[in-house]
Amino acid sequence: MRLSAILISLILITSVEAMELPKPPNDFSWKEIIEIKAAFLVPDRWHFKREAKDNTLAFFITQQDIDKEGRFDTGVTINVFRKAKPGTAVEYAKSFIARIATDKKAGDIWARQFGPFQSFGCRFKGANSPHIPIIHMLMVANPKTGTLYLFIFEAPEATWT
Repeated sequence: MRLSAILISLILITSVEAMELPKPPNDFSWKEIIEIKAAFLVPDRWHFKREAKDNTLAFFITQQDIDKEGRFDTGVTINVFRKAKPGTAVEYAKSFIARIATDKKAGDIWARQFGPFQSFGCRFKGANSPHIPIIHMLMVANPKTGTLYLFIFEAPEATWT
């Protein structure tokens, strides 16, 4: 499934205004989000949606059109919390994923560091859909700025791989 390709190159944080992005893989294009200095790979014929509420930005890359269907089965939700306190973002991300993993009885749990970012994740089966989706949740913290990024990948179990 294309979600694995999205996961591999989902966020490219850079310190410059204009991003120099590599050529996207076949059947993908880049969606630049200047306000958070990021770019996302979006599969061709998929949908992109942006929402903002208070200090949170939400982005959706989905196979289904949320505006038409009111929901999606396959895609990723990215929440950006820009007002977390610097220094506490890592602790918050770690405890958030630990809570989710415990509540959802997650089978896979991990922590990784890439550059200045700390990430914590888990994978579990959801129960809120007749399709019983697999949910891959990743919380990335930038300890310098206090920004948190929550990625929630969802797909029905039958098409997860």
